[in-house]
Amino acid sequence: MPTLIVYTQPTCGYCRELKEYLAKNNIPYEERDITKDRAAWDELVNKYKARATPLIVYGDKTLLGFNVDELRKMLGIEQAPAR
Repeated sequence: MPTLIVYTQPTCGYCRELKEYLAKNNIPYEERDITKDRAAWDELVNKYKARATPLIVYGDKTLLGFNVDELRKMLGIEQAPAR
């Protein structure tokens, strides 16, 4: 199973909501704060061609922004976990 990677920054409200959702639903993830980690910023911009957070990476799939339905689909979660 691939590692769920989440690119975030402290001032991002959607990042906070995403992390709360993942915590409530016991979904493990690796956080990469683009304000503290230059390599994470470089990956976000150069590898994924994004300039916004949150960016969610799961294997070869990416999702820009926090959308519960799209995240569930990405992770293969059938039932709606708690929001």
